[in-house]
Amino acid sequence: MASTTLPVTVEPEAAARLAELGFQAQVDRMIDYARQNLPHLVRIEVVLNDRYDMGGEPGVAIEVYSQCPFDEALQVVRELDRWQITEFPPEVLEHLHMDYHPGADRAG
Repeated sequence: MASTTLPVTVEPEAAARLAELGFQAQVDRMIDYARQNLPHLVRIEVVLNDRYDMGGEPGVAIEVYSQCPFDEALQVVRELDRWQITEFPPEVLEHLHMDYHPGADRAG
């Protein structure tokens, strides 16, 4: 069941980068997907994704934290990856992606 009270935080740097890219609608779609399809969610963080090893402009990552046991989450992760690849063009995924972190909640 989707949670409308799930905490979502957006770093100011990530918000600025999203504005540059014009990707707010894509972020909203990803967060909606997470709320509706990913189990046992604790929180969602939208953060700047510096790519030190690759150079170039930073991207944005949507970090989704869950209390789902890791083994049970494997299929969920595959479905999430498939969904992102089929729903968004490479030009979006080059700069924006969503990660699912199952297991015990990490302090954030």
